[in-house]
Amino acid sequence: MITFTLTAGLFGGLLMFLGDMLMYYTPKDFSYTAKSSAEEKMQSITDVMRDLPIKRLTAAGVIGPVAAFFYCIGFYHIVLITNETMHAVAFIAFLFLCLGIICGGAYHSHCSYLGLLGQNKFDEARYTTIAYFSKIAFVLYIGEAVGFVLLLFLVITKNTLLPQWMIILNPGVLFLLKPFMNRLPKGMRVIVAGGWGNLIFVIYYIGLFIFIP
Repeated sequence: MITFTLTAGLFGGLLMFLGDMLMYYTPKDFSYTAKSSAEEKMQSITDVMRDLPIKRLTAAGVIGPVAAFFYCIGFYHIVLITNETMHAVAFIAFLFLCLGIICGGAYHSHCSYLGLLGQNKFDEARYTTIAYFSKIAFVLYIGEAVGFVLLLFLVITKNTLLPQWMIILNPGVLFLLKPFMNRLPKGMRVIVAGGWGNLIFVIYYIGLFIFIP
């Protein structure tokens, strides 16, 4: 059962990363800088998407909810690897992570709208949509933050099958490296920084496959 959930989680991460690349990968780089605001970064991504084929943007958006489904199955591994006495905490972590990634799947899916609106030059609607995105992202990050903090607690207190040093592969910890990913050279930044939100899960699940006894 643990292997099944890990496989589902890894597949969800790879699938969502594929969706990222379909949505905005091109040979040209994003125009934002490390000091850009969230709105400016989203506008930079929109500028890339507005030149992509509509079918490609549509396929990228559809992937979001499907990948979130596999992510949710994958998150159940936290319950399976946790000592029975701490199952309640593990289950709460599982629920918050599911909440976050469901919003993440919706966020990913709605990103396609920005590219489609950009192609039709509906500037006012596009800016309104970007503002709406920030509200979805708030729920996404809160859910993931609570879930990963609880997972950190379970690992640090030796209530899981994982060695304590595995906290460095906790997706919440890896996410903190995002500012450094934004400083990567042109070409790599689109792939690594653009897909970092899902690559952290790919790294995490590969680590679980290797180090769970």
